[in-house]
Amino acid sequence: MIKETILLYNPSPEPERKTTDVPLSLLCASKVLDKEGYKIKIVADNLYDNHMDIIHETAKDSRVLGISSLTGYQILGGLEACRVAKQANKDIKIIWGGYHPSIFPAQTLENPYIDIVVKGKGEKAFYEVIKKLDEGGNFNDMPGIHWKEDGQIFSNPDRPLEKMEGSPQIPYHLVDVEKCLYPSEFGKRTISYVSSYGCPYKCGFCCEVSVYHQRWVGLDAKSVVDDFERLEKEYKVDAIGFYDSLFFANIKRSKAIFREMLDRGVKVRLGNLDGRSKQLADADDELWELMRETRTYSIFCGAESGDDETLEAMTKEIVVEDNYRFADRCHKYGIKVVFGSMVGLPLANHSIKELTQKTDDQIESNIQMFDTILSKDKRHRAQIFIYCPYPGTSMYEDSIRLGFKEPKNLIEWGKITYFERPVPWVNKSQGRLVPMISNYIFMFLDSDTIVWAKVKIKNKIFRAIFICFFQTASFIARLRWKYKFFQLPIDYKLFTFAKSVNRWI
Repeated sequence: MIKETILLYNPSPEPERKTTDVPLSLLCASKVLDKEGYKIKIVADNLYDNHMDIIHETAKDSRVLGISSLTGYQILGGLEACRVAKQANKDIKIIWGGYHPSIFPAQTLENPYIDIVVKGKGEKAFYEVIKKLDEGGNFNDMPGIHWKEDGQIFSNPDRPLEKMEGSPQIPYHLVDVEKCLYPSEFGKRTISYVSSYGCPYKCGFCCEVSVYHQRWVGLDAKSVVDDFERLEKEYKVDAIGFYDSLFFANIKRSKAIFREMLDRGVKVRLGNLDGRSKQLADADDELWELMRETRTYSIFCGAESGDDETLEAMTKEIVVEDNYRFADRCHKYGIKVVFGSMVGLPLANHSIKELTQKTDDQIESNIQMFDTILSKDKRHRAQIFIYCPYPGTSMYEDSIRLGFKEPKNLIEWGKITYFERPVPWVNKSQGRLVPMISNYIFMFLDSDTIVWAKVKIKNKIFRAIFICFFQTASFIARLRWKYKFFQLPIDYKLFTFAKSVNRWI
């Protein structure tokens, strides 16, 4: 077996914030390779201060460089790593995976640096690609693999979403775990984890549909809790932040995980379990009691909109009242919710002018919905994003018809963000208001923000200054929210400046 290093890089998702958690996508892609004895080097900016220097040196003796990327800034960081690696080793093969390359495999391969794309869940597929490179074979019989030969792009059919039974454990030992633990509102030593992939629903805005085709697979309850025990005992983890797209897709499995935790006396606290409001509002009391007994801290939920017409247009299969019912049950059982939502959707049979007005209406209806939800429990947190079109979703062609300028290459997609008005019917005023409410006001309305934010500041003097700043900003933000006054955002500009010059928040 060829034992040359497999070099993997996790680009930072934001230009002004250092990655704090474990590079989970790369660890999952390494599962089978690690089991088979390959030498793997994982690089991220929280693991090394000079990560590009590390990439340059490691690439000299590496067979491949693997990049995992979402749409947005990670793409630009990934391309910089490709440039550095190719400079050090012109023969290195560069492989991209993750959501963005899975949605745009051919366009990703048009970039001169990139040789291979692994579409979808990559644990087994990535290993098979490395084996083929070792053996000198071709990729013709490998589902989910797209590649380039002599400038020509080749594509295979999608790989079925494989079951997770028998999958090796996530190889956390490949990184310095101490550098990947982070303080959260639900634990001082929190680590990221994933137990399932995919989603069976068909929301019109969501890229999961084009990547996993409404399929879902999950690790069995015993194996999940085996992982919890290992993290608790080996790394002294006290909390786990989930990255499942829909943890509660199978309620029976979710109950089994909670019961297994109780039976074994596992004490780690779970947070950000992804769920749907209607499904959980309708769930029986047994599930909720199990969550309370295991001290489940929080659920992430796509409330999406405070307007039923918009919810219907995005095929969300819920109504606004479901979000209220869900919030009530969470309050009853002491569980926090992080609610996500969107504005600026391309509703059918509307002009750009009408959609701009509709976006105003969506912002207003979301504010009203979150006003009601946050009044039920001040621990809940809300988020609002500006709609970003993704190919393979039902709303994408409508977006292009209405004037969305589709990025034509990887670099252009690297400049797309959730807050920077990617669609023409969202005007500048709306583009300023949404991030102000979501990133600033909602942050300070959340009573738990100060809990995790201050822990990151080790210097006592700086921590005291930060707490004073936080309390002042929180007072102003709460006044703004109470009176719904979002004009003259001098305080917000000061906040964004402070955020740009430090990485605490």
